[in-house]
Amino acid sequence: MNKLVTLVVLIALLTIQLTSCAPAPTPTATVVDTEAGKIAGAKAEGQIVSYGMTDDWVNLGAIWKTIQTSYSVVHTDTDMTSAEQITRLLAEKDAPVMDVADIGFDFVSQLISNNLAMSYKNTSWDKIPANFKDTDGRWAVAYWGAISFLVNTDLVKNSPQTWDDLLKPEYRDMVCSRDPNKSTYATGAVLAAAYAHGGGESNVQPGLDFFKQLRDNGNWRQGVVLNVASVQKGECPISIVYDFDGFAKRDATGLPLQVIIPQDATVGMLFAEYISIVAPHPNAAKLEQDFLLSDEGQIMLAQGYAHPARTDVVLPADVTAKLLPESAYGNLHFPTSFNSFTAAMQNIVSGWTTITTGP
Repeated sequence: MNKLVTLVVLIALLTIQLTSCAPAPTPTATVVDTEAGKIAGAKAEGQIVSYGMTDDWVNLGAIWKTIQTSYSVVHTDTDMTSAEQITRLLAEKDAPVMDVADIGFDFVSQLISNNLAMSYKNTSWDKIPANFKDTDGRWAVAYWGAISFLVNTDLVKNSPQTWDDLLKPEYRDMVCSRDPNKSTYATGAVLAAAYAHGGGESNVQPGLDFFKQLRDNGNWRQGVVLNVASVQKGECPISIVYDFDGFAKRDATGLPLQVIIPQDATVGMLFAEYISIVAPHPNAAKLEQDFLLSDEGQIMLAQGYAHPARTDVVLPADVTAKLLPESAYGNLHFPTSFNSFTAAMQNIVSGWTTITTGP
């Protein structure tokens, strides 16, 4: 079965689950958003502020340049994780700063329960699969990425192909990951390792046990922050990252970095776009959402190696040629339901303490 079709089937319950458990959105007046009105409003606002949408992420640098030129706005971003977004938005609710953000799917429930997202249906709304958007317009998935190994082939003679390969003695003090308390792809990595060892959303313990074993045998390099600088300096010979982030780090550093999808299991992690319910520059924010989910925006995301959410967009041949073939994603897992996925992420975070402080 085509993996994108599988994606649509496997996530079919997400919107239903979220809608059924979330509080009703705050009622707002009916607003007719015309293109001319949004453009005029954005020009008057003159700027747009994002959180966690840096230029080096999924081709956002080129996307922001296009938005700035098209709508005469100046863009500013503050890099932060999904968890930090929630904290910052709650702190700034009475003195808003941020307009738009990109958030890991495992944090969407906090976004909705705290009533932090504006209801707005972008101009491509009807083309987005129902499973990838909130019925009230508070968020829409724009792209997804798969957990992968990023290997510096100058430093690693034999590239690992499976999770258990990472335990080999030849990889001692070579494997870098992040803290699930702060990073969505760190929780995704634990879940993928769980799937590889007979677990899954309902049983994340095999994934936690794997990372404990990786720590205990000395292969997991602790105390190193996984980022472009640490990869470039050779501090992370093997990094656990999203596939699109791995390719971006390869392009940014010029190093011989190989992106490998673990053969025994990987997880497709979703990314949702939203507008702050108290966005200071709402017209610019709406135009940004319109662009990101448009044909052009989805193709530009794919140019940054992300997997577009809209399955109706035909990617140019040169873009497709840059991506890994579908066959590379042989054992790919997506959320089975919103509640199950959220519970799995919470269990990983709560169980992580035993990894970092356990005997």
